[in-house]
Amino acid sequence: MTGTDRNYPYKTSCARIIGRSHLHSDLPCQDYVAARAQRDFACVALADGAGSKTHSEHGARAVVKATMRVLSNRFEELWTLAEKCPGDASGELLQCCLGALERQAKELQCQMSDLASTLLFVAHSKGRYLAGHLGDGCIFHQQEDGQIVVLSHPENGEYANTTFFVTDVSAQSRLRLYRGNCAMGSGFAVMSDGTAESLYRRSDKSPASGVRQILNWNRAMKAFEMRQVLSGNLERSFAVKSADDCSIGVLSL
Repeated sequence: MTGTDRNYPYKTSCARIIGRSHLHSDLPCQDYVAARAQRDFACVALADGAGSKTHSEHGARAVVKATMRVLSNRFEELWTLAEKCPGDASGELLQCCLGALERQAKELQCQMSDLASTLLFVAHSKGRYLAGHLGDGCIFHQQEDGQIVVLSHPENGEYANTTFFVTDVSAQSRLRLYRGNCAMGSGFAVMSDGTAESLYRRSDKSPASGVRQILNWNRAMKAFEMRQVLSGNLERSFAVKSADDCSIGVLSL
């Protein structure tokens, strides 16, 4: 079979936990992550709400759901557009997100800037992937030969604790798109900056060994077991290294 006519058995999982700093301040978890797998398509998407914004947890949820929806409905169109004109593809994706944020802002009677969040996603269909990243956090890619590489590095602002958001005027130019071909044996992991504190080595900008373990677990475990393992690691391991909310989404072929 060719890459476009074979069936891919996808496995996806995701988890998030509230950070210590938010627990102490009685604030909600501002990370949101979701995963979807169906015939010929799978996707994981994650958003980290801006800590300084009053309703960013609602913005993160709206952005993730809008991204999942547009990628599921328009993957072929966006895949082609991302090659011919990446800026237009970024614009299409962001317009869907901003439309969802506008509706959310009206419902909450707030400014759209109050809903600010980052955005990370990976979608796969028929042997091809399309990934996008705006802000901090990072995306890892396990290639068919087993090697794990950083597909997209964190992008911070002028200071280490600042970054860029979907609601920024510069969002379209900041949204980095990646496309390529990958088949059985491949995998992806998207994560917020809280989780990246444990899985992204800033010293040499490389994946920590835990990334491979997580992707191996995702292939071997049943869905409900994997969710428990991810949540347990977020609570017992990753949250120890970061006071921030922690979230992660994984997709394996």
